[in-house]
Amino acid sequence: MNDTLQQYMLLVKENSDLINGPDYPGKETDIQKQKEQIEYYAKQLQQGFSTDDDYDEFADAVIKCAYGDISMEELETVYHELTAP
Repeated sequence: MNDTLQQYMLLVKENSDLINGPDYPGKETDIQKQKEQIEYYAKQLQQGFSTDDDYDEFADAVIKCAYGDISMEELETVYHELTAP
């Protein structure tokens, strides 16, 4: 699996868990740090897509994966189908 894709997906899942988890001092700071990391990986991944629509479709698949609607393997398949030349 693409390391960038794997890191991105793990961060998205962690961020979802953090946002939906219990409040604690510094939670907002932690959420902001994760968002910055997610944006970094998103920019790297976005370069592989030929259109914004393809990236949007991928982003939808990431959300589905984060909520357990599709597996990491299915997400990887979507990624490769949308970035294939």
